[in-house]
Amino acid sequence: MTLRHAHHLEHRQTGRGIRAADGGFSLIEVIFALTFLAVGIMAVAAMIPAGTRGVSQSRVLTSGLMAAQVKMEELKGTPFLALTPGTFTDTTSVFARTWTVTDSVPMAGCKKIAVTSRWIDSHGTQSTALTSYVSK
Repeated sequence: MTLRHAHHLEHRQTGRGIRAADGGFSLIEVIFALTFLAVGIMAVAAMIPAGTRGVSQSRVLTSGLMAAQVKMEELKGTPFLALTPGTFTDTTSVFARTWTVTDSVPMAGCKKIAVTSRWIDSHGTQSTALTSYVSK
């Protein structure tokens, strides 16, 4: 078999000719790969603001819940007879807290305590509420 005949067989077997032996990428392949990579990176970058917004909203919700929880623990630590029935309000730097103490709920000798924390964010007025019961 001659050298020319061997080269002809290699061309037929690979289907790509002499370039198949060098193993490199063409310019078109590199451009397509970079385009797909750029699209992927831009899609991920577009998600970052949404994630940041979600973290911020979760932080405010957790703070509102903590404001209500602190008030609830304060009221539950108050002696039973010192818990005056009625509705009361106070404000912290961001949150308005309202609590209601109700006598004889759900039965005599018990008091119901309901605490609500309200705040305003980019979605409007938000709130969280806690309810607990204390007895003599």
